[in-house]
Amino acid sequence: MVSRKRALIQNAATALVSQLIMMVGQFATQTIFVKTLGAQYLGANGLFSNLIQFLSFAELGIGAAFSYALYKPLADHNQAATTAIMDLFRKVYNTIGLVILAAGSVLTFFVPWFVAKGSSIDHIRWYFFLYLLSTVVSYFFTYNRSLLIADQKSYVDATNQLIWSTLKYVFQIGFLLLFHSYFGYLIVLIATNILSNVFITMRSRHFYPYLKEKSDVEIDPSIVNNIKKNVVGTVSAKIGSIVVTGTDNILISKFIGLAVVGLYSNYALILTSITRLLTQVFAAVIASFGNLGATEGNNKDKQVDLFNQFTFYNAFSVFFIGLVSFAAFPPFIKLWVGSHYQLAESTVWFIVINFVFGQFRPALNMINAYGLFWGYRVKSIVEAVVNFGLSLLLVKFTSLGINGVLLGTIIGNILVNSWWDPWILFSGAYQRSMLGFYAKYWIYMAAFGALLVIESFIIKLVAINPVGLLPVMGYMIVVALIVGIVLLGVFAKTRGEREMFRLLKNIVHR
Repeated sequence: MVSRKRALIQNAATALVSQLIMMVGQFATQTIFVKTLGAQYLGANGLFSNLIQFLSFAELGIGAAFSYALYKPLADHNQAATTAIMDLFRKVYNTIGLVILAAGSVLTFFVPWFVAKGSSIDHIRWYFFLYLLSTVVSYFFTYNRSLLIADQKSYVDATNQLIWSTLKYVFQIGFLLLFHSYFGYLIVLIATNILSNVFITMRSRHFYPYLKEKSDVEIDPSIVNNIKKNVVGTVSAKIGSIVVTGTDNILISKFIGLAVVGLYSNYALILTSITRLLTQVFAAVIASFGNLGATEGNNKDKQVDLFNQFTFYNAFSVFFIGLVSFAAFPPFIKLWVGSHYQLAESTVWFIVINFVFGQFRPALNMINAYGLFWGYRVKSIVEAVVNFGLSLLLVKFTSLGINGVLLGTIIGNILVNSWWDPWILFSGAYQRSMLGFYAKYWIYMAAFGALLVIESFIIKLVAINPVGLLPVMGYMIVVALIVGIVLLGVFAKTRGEREMFRLLKNIVHR
């Protein structure tokens, strides 16, 4: 049996490498996309992505609830219970795929309404339907990914995604260069999604051959009741997540236009790619915490201690990315797609701050690990109303434009997420006060805010404007080194940094 720590390191390392390689492919594809199709099509692609997020409400967060239900039978090697849960998982997800297909087909007729007058593209309904199909096909296989991740084998899924994503980027670039075809771009997306999911199903059957056998064992009623209870909580969580992450491009498209969505999409691609990387790495951590909760549920001190360590990793990685991005965005965007695709400096501030508030949420990751979805039944509704209401008011009734949309999301994170997430975690899993963590959270955020202000001052003072590939790359490397050294200095002598170096030392010795 693979140890929890070894599984965590293996999964996180594989996720890190595969996501880095895929980031290169994404940037290459988006570069060709912008050059061949332009900002309007890029904006449409971003709009489609957000509309699909709304349709995924049909999933109701069921995947997270089932994943949590798998932790214990996998830890106990209970093949009968695992097979029974997976069989139910498959039936539910097949139904969800059909529901999303039906709902998306209806939404296809209304897509032009989400676009500001004068900024639409031809055949936008058909393009959206193809984008819809690329998402729907995943629902008929995704439960196999969930099983591998829950069993601390996310490296298998990461490797599979790397292979098929690479093929996807190669063929998409080919269609864009040879035919300037958005239609071909979407057809490749559909085909590679299907093949990726077929192959991950085959890999899942290799690791769990007993899944091929029909199970006559009924799921324990207590497990079913727990799944139902968690689904109720994840319904609310899904609503909140969709509204918070899925409305920005829709509001920008409706009130400002597709071209601005296209400009924002370039910045979003960079941070979304990094977010996927963090999500993949943290998924390995979450699976390990889920296993810990299933096997050592009474050892609260150990769980809190590991959570505090995870908080440090979360803060260090997110702050590093935010500070480097703030300095690198202007020259990189100019080099990558051209100066006419750059957003104002004030918007870059809001983009980076919004990213940090959205990603520095260690309690949220642990809520998923411990299956505390019931606590979200009210919280996410409040989060959705606050975020959407503020963003809508600021973009419609002020002159802030895109900054208003982002500011609404930032304020929503402060008013709701900053304290409610840790309250759910500490009251539900650790049964102790969250005040110590909450104070630490704002100390972390204050440190980031101070570093961002200092960085902005230094950038203006030095006034470096690198032009060309090598100067820009050199500039970004220097910025990354300086930011890394500064963060190590800021966190010097903290327990989190000491434990990080101890872990790295152990990895090197192994």
